[in-house]
Amino acid sequence: MVCIHYNGSFFEAVPWTGDMSWEVSPWGKWILRGRCTSGHRLFETELTAICDRSPGVVLRAPTEKDGLVYFCRDSFLADVTLSIWPLQWSEEAKDYVRVSATPIIESATSSQGGVEVGGGPWWDVWKGTSRMRQPMKALVRIPYILDQFKMKLKRKNNQ
Repeated sequence: MVCIHYNGSFFEAVPWTGDMSWEVSPWGKWILRGRCTSGHRLFETELTAICDRSPGVVLRAPTEKDGLVYFCRDSFLADVTLSIWPLQWSEEAKDYVRVSATPIIESATSSQGGVEVGGGPWWDVWKGTSRMRQPMKALVRIPYILDQFKMKLKRKNNQ
């Protein structure tokens, strides 16, 4: 998941509102992409973290066979870049595409990104895509739908 608070808005890119992809190196580079294609705010985000100025700190983590052992690596010295673009449906492409307007956030950076790797079986580059299918997607969204309904009722009653 990639979740961002920006200018009083919450951007949530999770499998139950769109799709996610990632590429994580054993150490040094993380690329996370997410698209929110349902709800009132459609967007795409990309977060890249590079940690090449620190080897990280090796920490203990629980394992199934050996108990608590040095098994993961953390750092808060990653250089992070974040962008968010609005999306809209394209009949021509039959998919959501970036709106040609200015990005919501264009290449915001920080040199204090928190990164971690650990465990297995990810000893090499770990790539993946997460797409949640129906009916699971609808079931996971029920609490969100109920919250939106409650907020609408509350706004209506306060008018």
